[in-house]
Amino acid sequence: MTLLEALGADRQWRDLAQGHGGQLGRVVQVDRGECEVVTDDGRIRASSDSQRAQGKVAPVTGDWVMIVPGPEDSPAVGHVLERRTLVVRRDPAEHARPQPLVANAHVVGVVHGLDRRINPARLERFCVVAWQSGAEVAVILAKADLRRHPERDAEKAAALAPGAGVIVTAALRDEGLADVAALLEGNRTLVLLGPSGVGKSTLINALAGTDAQATQQVRAGDAKGRHTTTARRLIPLPGGGSVVDTPGIRTVGPWDAWEGLAAAYAEIDALDHQCRFAEDCWHQGQPGCAVAGKVDADRLRRYLDLAEELADQDFDRARRRR
Repeated sequence: MTLLEALGADRQWRDLAQGHGGQLGRVVQVDRGECEVVTDDGRIRASSDSQRAQGKVAPVTGDWVMIVPGPEDSPAVGHVLERRTLVVRRDPAEHARPQPLVANAHVVGVVHGLDRRINPARLERFCVVAWQSGAEVAVILAKADLRRHPERDAEKAAALAPGAGVIVTAALRDEGLADVAALLEGNRTLVLLGPSGVGKSTLINALAGTDAQATQQVRAGDAKGRHTTTARRLIPLPGGGSVVDTPGIRTVGPWDAWEGLAAAYAEIDALDHQCRFAEDCWHQGQPGCAVAGKVDADRLRRYLDLAEELADQDFDRARRRR
């Protein structure tokens, strides 16, 4: 099996590539104006400046691309193949636009370290972004060896993330790694999302069997981590498949994520469709409301906050178009 096949170069991608000139490759990492790309011939550096300059789709980590001769016959990204999934967040620098993070992941793993209490609002926000990508979603609870009853945290996570698989891990003890590795069977790609210090890089190193990613201690006072991962990087694993480490994200802003919101709050969404005021009800206890009083009040409040945030985004985009 070649490295490109281990990264998921299946028949569908190769057939899709036939309609475009150049050589098929997968983006491992994006730097300013350049990409590190794996092809059948090995790893190369390819320019991506022309994509952005011409207003085309700019490549991100995980993209399948066609490599063509660029200036002075140096490799360049000639075309980004249609994406199967895409993890997107609201750009933290410019809130009025999206920021694509990782393309073509099969599973988005929302990682939470058990050296701290589960933060429901943060976990649910990450799940909204994860579901909106179009990929499968798993909640990965790391550092279980630091918790006396991690099974209780697993139950809480399952309630906060309906439809997502929950995996409890302790990477330094090799616990739960087989369950994470099972997500990668068939040369699939797993992207890890979560704040700094939750254990993403340690988990990747355990899966890779080597120090593929740098790690640091978290602060003892509040368990907050330092940014050790500085770029989104796709890392091939020995048994096939790949995992994408991402820089820590303290707070994640969903972007145009109505489908992700519905999936992350599936039980509320189901009741929402039954409400007699479904078009304009904010479920604050109006007579005939099918939601208020039927679900956890705090979870409903967080759902409504996110819905209002997305509605504000819709309004802002419509205003800008006008």
